[in-house]
Amino acid sequence: MMQAGRDSVVTAPNAAFAQSDATALPFPDASFDLATCRLAAHHFTDPAAAFRDVRRVLRPGGRFVLVDNYAPDDPALDAFINELEKLRDASHVRNHTITAWRELLEAAGLRTSVESDLMTTKITTEGWLERSQTPRDRAAEVRRRLREAPAAARDAFKITDTTFAVPKVVILARRLA
Repeated sequence: MMQAGRDSVVTAPNAAFAQSDATALPFPDASFDLATCRLAAHHFTDPAAAFRDVRRVLRPGGRFVLVDNYAPDDPALDAFINELEKLRDASHVRNHTITAWRELLEAAGLRTSVESDLMTTKITTEGWLERSQTPRDRAAEVRRRLREAPAAARDAFKITDTTFAVPKVVILARRLA
């Protein structure tokens, strides 16, 4: 097992893994054919800057695969899931809508493909709260909000007494030049 420290790089054949600030990747310009970001971008305080840096490290024609949670287009459902996430995990910044994720990528100079993959992840509420070590009072508020969720939220997030579902998207993008 290899571990990377802050701002360090670990390499393996045909791959490099780094732990660093997402807006200042420790790699030379145009050094990769492929970059991925899985379930992290919703924690970025400046995803636009992070995606610009991804573009910087991709070679022309290089691909970027973003996998992340997304918020529904409905403003009330968007607010519901983002407030719930922030209560559970203080490092959460924002689940963007699919349109907003695409706009951030396009603004960074990455061309998104028309095709993307949508999925949902079923979450057990208690395990979700434990994994993030949610403080007791905040966990109680999360449980209350799930229990008292409006009908639209119950439907959109498939809320039950013990589980709910979070929508995820896979967006493929390419650096053109």
